[in-house]
Amino acid sequence: MASSDSLLKGLGYGAFASMLGDLVTMPVDVTKTRMQLQGPTRLYKNALDCALQTAKGEGVTALWKGLEPALWRQASYGSLRYGLYSPIKDLLAPNVAKQDLPLGYKILAGGLSGTIAQAAANPCDLVKIRMIGQTSATTAKAEYRWFLTALMHVFKTEGFNGLYRGVGANVGRASTLAAAEMASYDSIKPWMKQKYSFQDGLPLHAATAVCSGFIAAFVANPFDVCKSRVMKDDVGQYRGLVDCFKQTFQKEGVFSFWKGFIPAWARVGPRVVICFVVIEQMQLKFG
Repeated sequence: MASSDSLLKGLGYGAFASMLGDLVTMPVDVTKTRMQLQGPTRLYKNALDCALQTAKGEGVTALWKGLEPALWRQASYGSLRYGLYSPIKDLLAPNVAKQDLPLGYKILAGGLSGTIAQAAANPCDLVKIRMIGQTSATTAKAEYRWFLTALMHVFKTEGFNGLYRGVGANVGRASTLAAAEMASYDSIKPWMKQKYSFQDGLPLHAATAVCSGFIAAFVANPFDVCKSRVMKDDVGQYRGLVDCFKQTFQKEGVFSFWKGFIPAWARVGPRVVICFVVIEQMQLKFG
């Protein structure tokens, strides 16, 4: 069973690494989200075109739109997702050695940690999506200029439930992403050590994180598309996650669920590398 000291360290390492990851990859997140929000009418030819249009039309700083709520989100979401994974594994299988833990337990632990983390961070994520969705200075609402004013605006106009709009889609995406990311990293790392004689260090952590990032991005992308659309929706187009999946499939086809996959992977991949490398290095240095 994890001690309270190791739990606090895990939460702290997770928060720091996740905030650093978002700071570095925010332009890719903005690009990915805007591509996912476009409907049957394509506004952007590809990820590069989306980034260039955003920078040209709104300034380079627009590529960091939503950074403030993103950092607040990672202070809770990243902290809980990475910090709770090991303690949950210990709770699920207290008498099983780490190296013998079946993959199913790892997937369940990752899914639970992602679910808890995202349930806590949903208001931050909602505000971030809405900020990113403001595509120009002429159409942007003043209420969405800063995180706290946006949070209060949503609460006043849509009530407490408004802060949790899209929570089902968001939790579905977060639990899927966390399950795929954490379980794949936890399984690939010892396999690479055994198969390719990697020593426990930076090359091993980076190589494992690259693989884990691709798996997580691919598995979670359909949920990510629907999460972005439901959370951006303030006119009642979607009744929830299932309805968004249904409408998206009927109007745009199955491949639309992987809209924005390249920028999603371009974001998730480096973010996963940053997070795991930073966490692993901090654990090696500080315990």
